[in-house]
Amino acid sequence: MRTSLNALKRSLIFKDQSKLSFDYVPDELPGREKEIDTLGRLFRPVVYDRMGQTSLITGPVGSGKTAVVKRFCSLLVEAGMENKRRIEYVHINCRNRKSESMVLLSILTHFDQRFPDRGFSIPEMIEILKKHLKKKECHLVIVLDEADVLLKRSGSDLVYSFTRIQEEDSDLLGALSLILISQKSIIQLMDKASLSTFKRTNIIEFGKYDRDVLQQITDQRIDLAFHRNVVEDGVSEMIASMSEEYGDARFAIELLEKAGMVAEEKGSDSVTPEHARRAKSEVKPFVFEETIHQLNVHEQIMLLAASRLLKGTAYCSTGELENEYKALCEQINKKPLGHTQFWQYMKEMDAFGLITTKRSGKGTVGNTTLITIQDVPVMELIDYLEDNLLS
Repeated sequence: MRTSLNALKRSLIFKDQSKLSFDYVPDELPGREKEIDTLGRLFRPVVYDRMGQTSLITGPVGSGKTAVVKRFCSLLVEAGMENKRRIEYVHINCRNRKSESMVLLSILTHFDQRFPDRGFSIPEMIEILKKHLKKKECHLVIVLDEADVLLKRSGSDLVYSFTRIQEEDSDLLGALSLILISQKSIIQLMDKASLSTFKRTNIIEFGKYDRDVLQQITDQRIDLAFHRNVVEDGVSEMIASMSEEYGDARFAIELLEKAGMVAEEKGSDSVTPEHARRAKSEVKPFVFEETIHQLNVHEQIMLLAASRLLKGTAYCSTGELENEYKALCEQINKKPLGHTQFWQYMKEMDAFGLITTKRSGKGTVGNTTLITIQDVPVMELIDYLEDNLLS
């Protein structure tokens, strides 16, 4: 007897669920027209004057930084074609490619998919990049997303190398531009040499989305992703209101998709406000859940230890964190990391933005590193991590 899987039949709710993917970039980006225009003015010399350019894009999670830059780069390529200027771009997420060699490998495989993933030093890879730029006679825009992860781990030498390529070889004049994306300003992570070649005034700050723009974004995705008249009146407004606290478009889009999935699970032929309420009870803000999934068990234990210590205070010390971490390891029968590896993991978590570190100042005996968590309520982290680790 043949068994059919009803869940794999064509959806009566969703018209094109891919339009709810975080990777999808629509042609129009509500609430970000001004930022796209600003990028256009900054990068106009790339098209008409054969110049290179640099820019830093900052703003909180879900504020449209990545989507704006991807859309802008597509428009820049089109403008170049209209003016017989060959422009290409490569977009690299430094959370996934967090070393200088991995970043360069991503760039070189853009030109040569068969480029070997080992065997070349950083200077050798940069020389190979120069050869590709000369051979193709193109302008390359390098986008380093989550650039703070790279800078905290490896320093700013690669940024300096990229901005110096054109100055060192007249044949490469105007051959390369660089866009850095980060939740927070990363100027303080660059050394003086890098800052001297990176235009620190070309900073575009993205604020959180307000409720009106979040509703525009939700309405847009409803039109693109759902069958006509399936989503009831009031759902879009409700999701925008639910997301306003975070100002996070990704959270709004995730809520919308989940509401549609809840409607399907309930056998409904429409998405109602009650489905949106159910979605809100099941979906946590994107700001931390996706990142936590990438952590190994010891990093999760460290984050839970930090969250517990910070429940009633702004900061804890690294010594307190290490002791709490060891106590938790004993509780769940895990062998704790050695001191050196513990410190390395702590630096990785700082680079990921899960914790924030600073040196102790006046009023503290000695000179120690203090830790805090800024972007997520620690009680939410405690509940979430205890379910993962202790249940």
